[in-house]
Amino acid sequence: MIFPLFTRQKDANFPFLTYLRTAISPAILICLPLLFFITSCDRDANFDFSDQGYEKSLTINHATGLRIWKISDGFRVQVRNPQDTSEVLGTYLLSQNPDASPDSIPYTARVQIPVKNAALNSTTFVPFFSKINESNRIGGITYTDLIVNEDIKTLISAGEIVELTSGGELDYEKVLALNPDIFMAYRYGESNFERYIDKGIPVVMNMEYLETSPLGRAEWIKLVGCLTGKYDESVKIFERIEDEYTDLRELASKADNQPSVFTGMTYGSNWFAQGNKSYVAQYIRDANGIYSFEHIEGHGSKEVDIETVFQVIKDADYWGMVASGELSYQKILDTDKRFTQFASFKKGQIFACNTAEVDYFGDAVMEPEKILADIIAIIHTDLMPTHEFSYFSPVTR
Repeated sequence: MIFPLFTRQKDANFPFLTYLRTAISPAILICLPLLFFITSCDRDANFDFSDQGYEKSLTINHATGLRIWKISDGFRVQVRNPQDTSEVLGTYLLSQNPDASPDSIPYTARVQIPVKNAALNSTTFVPFFSKINESNRIGGITYTDLIVNEDIKTLISAGEIVELTSGGELDYEKVLALNPDIFMAYRYGESNFERYIDKGIPVVMNMEYLETSPLGRAEWIKLVGCLTGKYDESVKIFERIEDEYTDLRELASKADNQPSVFTGMTYGSNWFAQGNKSYVAQYIRDANGIYSFEHIEGHGSKEVDIETVFQVIKDADYWGMVASGELSYQKILDTDKRFTQFASFKKGQIFACNTAEVDYFGDAVMEPEKILADIIAIIHTDLMPTHEFSYFSPVTR
């Protein structure tokens, strides 16, 4: 099964098509353009918290949709649409005694921290908890059968993490039965979480999937750090990732050449490519490559006429993709014999991630430095000749 590079999974309420490892015959998955819909905005977009005794704004370097303020016994967190930061999706009081806060301050939800029982409506939220060793605070997840992380699978097998979906849909009754301290969700389409709120379950939005940079996605660990009482540790973890990523980007900048790289795959008569504002494009730029689809505006996956695409990518140096299962040149050729015309095919310069072997849709969110290292080692082999690949590796003939 071959997919557009860096496409993200979907559970029943996730913003793309079916989870990438779900079988579809022989196999190219469409990544739909994001249809982002905001049902409401908070009153406090311009609220002056400085007059209410709040302390200081905390540093967020890359996550455009996340704002955090330190208060006396916790945090104020504001979540915005990362692709339009004027849209406020939620403001949350995370406090040891949230009911003591003045009612005059508008909050979407008040949450007592540290949370002990979190319900997650996306498996991609899991690595934020596991990275800071707080997986035991996860009480339920949608689509537990798609979890790859072995530690989480152990907790599921032991019954310590429950399944929150039934028949391919988020199960309202299961969420209520879990009685979580928070329900972590994302806003997509006409998502409506009012029925959970009406039952007293705080809904906290996590919008990392709309971030346009790899580091922006990873920085959302700070939200989970606030929720679990490990904010300082989450900062240290992110700073380590940021430092390694920055060092790798600096290393890549020393390369003598700048190869062109394209991503994606055909589906029917069209090609699905990530736009120039996507984190996919940013990975390639940070690896000192030229993104072949730089002319395609936008953040998500774009449907492009295949004949037009072929003219753009046939001479490109490298081709990257995501596949469920072992990938070979013969399998690629079986998809479309015209691929033999690609310079990347002729030169043997195709690389891929096998999601059947690595947790690309989970742990990789919190390991952008490993993905960047893989790409650099592939397109600038002289810079990292002894590199051991983590997620992406060259496809062998």
